[in-house]
Amino acid sequence: MINRLVRWAYRRFLRPDARNSLAVALMLAEHDRWPRPIESCPEQRVVVLSPHPDDEAIGCGGAVLCHVAAGAQVSVIHIADGRWGDRRLHDPALAPEARAAMQQALMAEREAEARAWAEGAGCQVGFLALPDGGVRPDEAAVRRLAQHLDECAPELIYLPFVMDLLEDHWQTNRLLDAALMRCGAWARRVRLRGYEVWAPVVANRVLDITVVAERKQALLGLYRSQLRDVDYRRCIDGLNTWRAMMLPRTGQGRAEAFFEGSVLAWRALWRALPSRPADPQDKDAA
Repeated sequence: MINRLVRWAYRRFLRPDARNSLAVALMLAEHDRWPRPIESCPEQRVVVLSPHPDDEAIGCGGAVLCHVAAGAQVSVIHIADGRWGDRRLHDPALAPEARAAMQQALMAEREAEARAWAEGAGCQVGFLALPDGGVRPDEAAVRRLAQHLDECAPELIYLPFVMDLLEDHWQTNRLLDAALMRCGAWARRVRLRGYEVWAPVVANRVLDITVVAERKQALLGLYRSQLRDVDYRRCIDGLNTWRAMMLPRTGQGRAEAFFEGSVLAWRALWRALPSRPADPQDKDAA
């Protein structure tokens, strides 16, 4: 009852531009703690959920390289087709026929870039090809993702943190939640790591990627279609440099930060998020 009242008051009275900060405060049971270093990468089967081609390179590209170097089988699953990933497509003066042709070319280009990135990183790659901006846990998407996951039976899954700003990024969390319900026994033991792209994570793990930082930058450069609009290499190098303050030898090298937890812990966090859409099956929804 109290949970429902808090959610109702949150949605009814709080200004939208103040919601994220309060959401984090409501989810944390105590003050934040220094993130624990990831000392090794022993997992043999790893899956990365990438809402769009380039998110894997930005959010956890260094971690992927570390896992591959440690002998893991890493599979990247791209969720959306990236058809809106060019600012020119949002020009209202662009004719519909020209927009459609540009989108077809962009989808093919981004898939080719994703395949090149996976080859360069030494991992496998798959595509759900959901509409960009339309990622939802519908029946077909859930079934296909569950099939991909069961084939990999991962010990560790990377995905965008639940507080990421882009719609498709936190919808990927909803999609994974539904897919795991259909997966085999491995799904009860899998660990999840939320990575950061458009919003910082509340980090409880940090990985030193200094030895692969240059290679991460070089591989990110393969996403030429995305670098036309945003200099991700400069931005992410800044983020990884700042995250190095959390390493034991603070302020040196580069690092990636994550929120890691069990499926149960991740679901508790996800379901406590006041700003998530009400799920018809969620009896606690306001």
